[in-house]
Amino acid sequence: MFSEVLQLGGMFAFFIVALILWLRIVYLPGRTLERWEDQRVRVSKEPGTPEVPPLGDRSRF
Repeated sequence: MFSEVLQLGGMFAFFIVALILWLRIVYLPGRTLERWEDQRVRVSKEPGTPEVPPLGDRSRF
């Protein structure tokens, strides 16, 4: 009985650790990069040159 509970707890802990690692390595850096791209200042080289749309603009899809 105790070994089954220990096994279940180990599996639960593994999934929690995997979720935290995925958040830290994959999800959060991508969100931070999208926010940075959306907030960066766009400077046009010549007056009258149209500004480039933000790279993170998802409204077109």
